[in-house]
Amino acid sequence: MTIQWYPGHMTRAKRMIREELKLVDGLLEVADARVPVSSRNPELAELTAKPRLIVLTKADLADPQATEGWKEYWQAQGESVVAANLLRGQGLKEIRQWVGKTFPQLRRLPRLLVAGIPNVGKSTLINGLTGRRGAAVGARPGVTRGKQWLSAPGMQLLDSPGLLWPKFEDQEAAKRLVLVASIRDEVVDPVEIVWWFLEYLQAEYPQALEERYGSFDQGSSPLEEIGRRRGCLLRGGIVDLHQAAAVVLKDFRTGKLGAITLDKLGGALEDADYRN
Repeated sequence: MTIQWYPGHMTRAKRMIREELKLVDGLLEVADARVPVSSRNPELAELTAKPRLIVLTKADLADPQATEGWKEYWQAQGESVVAANLLRGQGLKEIRQWVGKTFPQLRRLPRLLVAGIPNVGKSTLINGLTGRRGAAVGARPGVTRGKQWLSAPGMQLLDSPGLLWPKFEDQEAAKRLVLVASIRDEVVDPVEIVWWFLEYLQAEYPQALEERYGSFDQGSSPLEEIGRRRGCLLRGGIVDLHQAAAVVLKDFRTGKLGAITLDKLGGALEDADYRN
């Protein structure tokens, strides 16, 4: 399976972002803490050299040690980084402080573009900073498609549609983006994605896997075992692998599998150094 998903509206979104970057003073680049490298669009860095803050959202769902490692890595590269749990308001204070100290020369409120790939939490961030539900929020990629200016204390924010890049050279990164719902489930085989994910869990988070689903015999198929244990059965007792895959996807996305990071320092950097 080769994963490629670049809807037509993203071409328009890229043109729009390129134009709007001329009007703003800086960038809030939103990424998912569970996939801190894979969820950063390399084209954003190419579009502007203006000041930016990397906002790692959904930090409560990510491995805290991995998140701290990525923060330290990027800070050593001269980047500004904040980890945020936006549903609890965590990280908003640090974002406001960064804005306050980054644009002291302006005699007006700083204008910031909020950008990132689909479903990383851009609209949730805007709503947290503005204190109201001013931007559309959805669990599926592609909710925000039009330009939206919103006022927040100490800043003005420009929302933007989620923007992927035209071709995924790294198919491992593409699989990670499917797992965090930045690429729509409908364009992939969920069984293959979850099979790959379970192998990753066995290597990196075996305790989380066992705590949620129990232990597996050597040589057995974890996905089939999970389907059997969760009652995902067709006639004749055959495991419905698609239903079992849906169970695992939901458990991961809702945090029932625990705090998990799919991009680990080292391997992810070897594949994606160009993102920084």
